[in-house]
Amino acid sequence: MQSKLEILPIMGMGGIGKTTLARKLYQDPLILHHFSYLASTTISQDYNMRSILLSLIQCIIGKEECDKHNGKGDGELKDILYRSLCGRRYMIVLDDIWSTTFWDEIRRYFPDNNKGSRIVITTRESDVAKHADSKSLHHKVQLLSESQSWDLLSQIVFGEEDWPHELQGIGKKISSDCGGLPLAINVIGGLLSKVERLKDVWEDIGNDVRAAIAEWDEQFLNILSLSYNHLPLHLKPCFLYMAAFPEDYEIDPLRLIWKWVAEGFVKSNGDKSLEEEAEDYLKSLVERNLVSITSYDWYGKAKRYNMHDLLRDLCIRKADDEKFLHVKNSTFSNQLHRVSIHTSYGMEDDEYASSSKMSLVRSFLLLIESDRNVLPMVFTLRLLRVLDLLEMNRYEIEFPEEILQLVNLRYLSTNCKSLPRSGIS
Repeated sequence: MQSKLEILPIMGMGGIGKTTLARKLYQDPLILHHFSYLASTTISQDYNMRSILLSLIQCIIGKEECDKHNGKGDGELKDILYRSLCGRRYMIVLDDIWSTTFWDEIRRYFPDNNKGSRIVITTRESDVAKHADSKSLHHKVQLLSESQSWDLLSQIVFGEEDWPHELQGIGKKISSDCGGLPLAINVIGGLLSKVERLKDVWEDIGNDVRAAIAEWDEQFLNILSLSYNHLPLHLKPCFLYMAAFPEDYEIDPLRLIWKWVAEGFVKSNGDKSLEEEAEDYLKSLVERNLVSITSYDWYGKAKRYNMHDLLRDLCIRKADDEKFLHVKNSTFSNQLHRVSIHTSYGMEDDEYASSSKMSLVRSFLLLIESDRNVLPMVFTLRLLRVLDLLEMNRYEIEFPEEILQLVNLRYLSTNCKSLPRSGIS
């Protein structure tokens, strides 16, 4: 292994498995043993440099030490990152880089210690890979062959079981029509694993896959939408609610479940609590490969979830089509029932505060770090059931008594120092 710092670009289209490959490298026992420090973070198209820096620093020095630097600016954080890596052999994974501008900005803060450090980047853009390292060979992830596609679909749908003879023909056709894209095979496999094992049912799904292939420009969104179309009615609003979260957002399952319950999406037959029923809903979305588990706690229980960006694109589109949820920067619909803001663009204007379309809002989520006070507008939302302002301020705030006037409120998340003795939790 050469001692000079080496850049290892992994290229390929969306959904082809770049992140999975990078994650396997990052978690390999030999890698863990060889490098002094390992750090991994996701960049995304609309990246936040501060969040990226804090994420990397936390991997290197630990959460407790990292929290001490929360109030520092980007320049100071870059210096901390650089100093933390000096003299060490490290491996950094930067997942989903979209621009050469980002690479140029952060590259200088990874020192070359002549100790054999490595930086792994994943990207869909060949110019980003070439810009990061024009000398070494780039690893381009290829589409799966027909036999590999068949093997993957078989594993997802039947595991170690044998395929029923009458379904093999249509099964092979479906795996072929997925075009070798692992994400499409995973999602369609999740669908097939839940439907009846009847030839006519599978043929209907196969016909839908072939029709979706004709819309190639949609980059498999039509294939992925088949799983949404076949979701049970009780799971559709839960899936659409995932559009509220930013790209690559690490979703806390408890906060998600409480939101679903507060919205009234979850029904119980009496055998289970609403929270237990909601856990089953989330498990069903995972089993259908529509939502992914990204980390586990010490007891092996799922700790964080997220959604692939192609599936998130589908989710946002469906939520918009059905006027279910409005994501900031998309077109305003006539009536807004749920609003999620997770980009700073436009936060300086009064578009929401002055809009009569906000009068029917039942969910308001501010999922970016912001110092803007949106509370005066929030106090006017009399139908509000879910209010998430945890990111509104970096520091704790006094509890605004006006929130007590929101009599329909069922879920509240803030950085308030304390809550009044009124039963709110």
